[in-house]
Formats: sequence, structure tokens, C-alpha cells
Amino acid sequence: MNRKFDKKALEEKILQLCEESKSAKELSVLLDINLNTLRSKYVYPMYKKGLIKRANSKYSLIHR
Repeated sequence: MNRKFDKKALEEKILQLCEESKSAKELSVLLDINLNTLRSKYVYPMYKKGLIKRANSKYSLIHR
């Protein structure tokens, strides 16, 4: 079954969770989304935009 997510709300939730470093697997469990979907649709585009950074296999918020 295909679930549709509110992309803006989900991105905001990811940013909140990334205030403390979290791995993609932890984010997947907390948000109840498939790991591969989370990475490809949300985390990687946010990383490319410069909203989050990656260090030691964990994503964290970039403070500006």
C-alpha cells in the first residue's frame, strides 16, 4: 500500500530530530518510514540543500 506524506511537515520533523545527531536508521524508526525512501526522498535532498550535515554516519542540523 502506498502512503503519501506531507513533505514540508516531514522535513520539519527531520530537522527537529537532527538537532541531536541521528543516523538514518534511527530517523527511519522514529518516523515510521522505509529507510531507503527516507534517504532518497528526504535526507539526501536536504543534505544537498545544506540543511543538514553528515559526520560519523549521523546527520545533524547545520546551525547558521
